[in-house]
Amino acid sequence: MGKALQFNHRMRISLLQAKGRFERLDSYLGKLADKGFDVAGVPFRLLDDLLRTRAEVDFTALIPLARHTLGGQPALLTAVLQDLQAGEIDHLKRLVEEGSAHTMTRFEAMGWATYLTHRADFPETGPAAGDVFQFWDAATPPPEVQDGKAQWQRTTQRYVWYDDRTVHDYIADGFGQDAARAYDALWHPALKSDVFRLYRLAQDGGVYSDADSHPQHRVSDILKHAGGRVWAASMTHVPNCVAINGFLAAPPRHPLIEALLDQVLRNTRDVKSRGIFWLSGPGAFTAFLYRHQGKYDVGLLPQGVLKADLFRQFDASYKHTQQNWRVFEHQQGQDNAAGLQEVLKHVEVQP
Repeated sequence: MGKALQFNHRMRISLLQAKGRFERLDSYLGKLADKGFDVAGVPFRLLDDLLRTRAEVDFTALIPLARHTLGGQPALLTAVLQDLQAGEIDHLKRLVEEGSAHTMTRFEAMGWATYLTHRADFPETGPAAGDVFQFWDAATPPPEVQDGKAQWQRTTQRYVWYDDRTVHDYIADGFGQDAARAYDALWHPALKSDVFRLYRLAQDGGVYSDADSHPQHRVSDILKHAGGRVWAASMTHVPNCVAINGFLAAPPRHPLIEALLDQVLRNTRDVKSRGIFWLSGPGAFTAFLYRHQGKYDVGLLPQGVLKADLFRQFDASYKHTQQNWRVFEHQQGQDNAAGLQEVLKHVEVQP
């Protein structure tokens, strides 16, 4: 790990980016790297900014910047830029199917291919979305979460809060006692949250937001126009560009949500040592969309739009305890190996 970039470095990078001076930027990053500064994350963050602003750019002009990334990321970023320019996912699909590539690089290519397939602009027209809903398993959430809840309540008059008890009743009423008992048996609050949001969206639609978040200034705009399709976002600022489910909008009875719910429920009955990320979280969402390329109507926003305009997560004290699924699974000795193996086993491998 190199030294952190300083303010003047970041300003120079932003200026060269704004002017489209990518050759100069390539040279400048090389000089910073030679001086021991960590520049590996810059190319993907730059790409996210371009996707957020919808700047007119020849994406292939950024390919020389790929050399500043790490591991399998130069090949990944090159494939992303080529496919963005061509309006296809052919290079990324070949990387997913490349048996000699690292399994994480192949999954990262899957995530980018998913984003490019469903890449969408911020909705400016369309029907209004339903209510905003959130979940916390305990009846009394931590103070930081209560503050976030209050901010969301001020954002919209159509707001519903759920806890473990009310979720049990909701699932029992809409899907039956067996479904409610299966929900009760789930072993972590994060898993319960992932499953419940799909039950709720499948039956009543609406806009789900993680409880450890604050609304941003354009939430009211998306609520006006997000009711006609599924909306989510992708982590376009990093190599691991998964489709995330922390902010998720859908109309009632949407076939994507119903099919994803069925898949997630099957995953929870056939765990195979996979962690929550792969069973019900972004790993599961990304793999589902990739396997069903183009079948469902979903709009994926870039990370920059999500964070700047709609939804910003905050650090909370619970994230350092077993209430955080990452901490919980780390203490259980779980890693990504089983999840990657399961996701990639259905992919046709090219020698």
